[in-house]
Amino acid sequence: MNYDVLVVGGGPAGCETARLIAEKGYKVLVAEEHRKIGEPMQCAGLVSPRTLKTAAMPDAIIINQIHGAFVHSPGGEVLLIRDQKAYALVIDRSEFDRNLSERAQCAGAEILTGVRASIGEFFPDETSVKLKSNSGEYTARTRLLIGADGSNSSVARRINASKAEEVIRMCAAEVELECPEKDMVHIFLGREIAPGWFGWVIPVDEKRARVGIGVSRRDKHPRYYFNRMVEANPGIFKGMKIIRGTGGVVPVGMLSRIYGERTLLVGDAACQTKPISGGGLYLGLLGAELCARVAAKALSKGNLSPEFLSEYQWLWEEAMAEEIQTALGHRNIFLTMSDKEMDTLIRFFRRPLWRSIISRYGDIDYPSWLAGRLTFARPWAQRFFMAGFKRILNYC
Repeated sequence: MNYDVLVVGGGPAGCETARLIAEKGYKVLVAEEHRKIGEPMQCAGLVSPRTLKTAAMPDAIIINQIHGAFVHSPGGEVLLIRDQKAYALVIDRSEFDRNLSERAQCAGAEILTGVRASIGEFFPDETSVKLKSNSGEYTARTRLLIGADGSNSSVARRINASKAEEVIRMCAAEVELECPEKDMVHIFLGREIAPGWFGWVIPVDEKRARVGIGVSRRDKHPRYYFNRMVEANPGIFKGMKIIRGTGGVVPVGMLSRIYGERTLLVGDAACQTKPISGGGLYLGLLGAELCARVAAKALSKGNLSPEFLSEYQWLWEEAMAEEIQTALGHRNIFLTMSDKEMDTLIRFFRRPLWRSIISRYGDIDYPSWLAGRLTFARPWAQRFFMAGFKRILNYC
């Protein structure tokens, strides 16, 4: 079969890209390796209201609203942030994915599930892709290949794309757990609890939650740190029963090249994730819009060269490079902090002024907005924040 576009990966970024291109009248195929779209769920399903608006999702997909957080430092300090507005929404992530896939199909895209794609040869006018499933194997040919196949993207490897600066490994589970304050998440920090990342509890309702942890270290399996987090906080995890477990990885960084010969990358394959939280839905949808825009333009002009497709890189960097680089800078500071310094920082942010600023300006999609407000909150603040958090700690 011949296609204008073949998308490897049927997650949100892949399906949204497929939809936007199919709406232009092009023949699009999505090849998804899992048998069901949206399963297994490898995401905490916590998104900003902005994300649902961008995806034009119905309110019925919302399971819970989050109005604040308890941030736990290594030494037991707790920062309470709460507001009347909903900072984030807990969604039915599987339904979110299915909704996007159904829209892609309604736009004319063909979606195959339970199919493994192997990139073949790049010819002057097309690329061959072998598609293998339980029912057999055949070769598809496509004018443009789009890799939406996650952090371990075979498409990215095929075009020798740059790699993520860092990969966070995660262990997570949906659990039965008493959540007396179902509108509050818990965040756990510390080198011994979650080295290089954090742990979380996200209430689904009063009786269920999504619990997980991410780590950057590779000396132990993330499950070790998951169990350690639970054991260290018996009051929060009392009576917890695991319903189903999952895992995954989050690529972190800014790729220098997300395009190649007749090829574009989108979503986690393009490292379109937030360096502070690891969330990828909002950035993946933004990447899908830009990817589809350049893809449709390239197809219409019959120019699928790397030089022409590089416009996608420019558009992505114009939209998000500053935000991601700022977040990476904050992350690098976080990585240098000792547990004692994290304790001090949490105590610092518990002061009424800083709590009010965090409550008012906190945004899970654009954390740099909050950083800017903190920087200029007081005449002396700018020089301390620009010098790094360690100067703040000394000031405390």
